[in-house]
Amino acid sequence: MSEGQPAAAPTAKDKDAGANPLPTKMANDPGIRQNIVQTKCEAIPGGWSAQGTAKNPGKKAVTYKVIVHFTTTKATTLDYAQTLVKVPPGKTVAWNAKKHFAAEQKMLCPMPGISIVS
Repeated sequence: MSEGQPAAAPTAKDKDAGANPLPTKMANDPGIRQNIVQTKCEAIPGGWSAQGTAKNPGKKAVTYKVIVHFTTTKATTLDYAQTLVKVPPGKTVAWNAKKHFAAEQKMLCPMPGISIVS
C-alpha cells in the first residue's frame, strides 16, 4: 500500500454528504407559494442555480425565505441553497439561490421550503 492511497479514505461523495447536511426541519407555508415563482433551474460553473421572482401583494414589506433542493432526475437531493428575498409592498423582486457542488448533467430544483421570516 502506498502512502498516497490509504485503504479507508472516504470518497468525494462521502465528504460531500458530511459537508452539506440537508436541513431536517424547514418552514413551509403553502398559502404563500403563489407569490414565489421559479423561472430557471440551470447549471453554473461548479454547481447549480435556481432563479425566479417573489411578489408581495400586501401593504407592508415582507421577507421570504426560499429553500431550493438540487436533486437528480430520480429525486436524490445532492445539495441545497437558501435565500432571503425582501420585497416592498406591491412589488416583485428577482431572487437567486445557488450552490457550488459536484452536480450531475441534469438536475431538478424543487422548493420544499417557502416561508415569511419578517
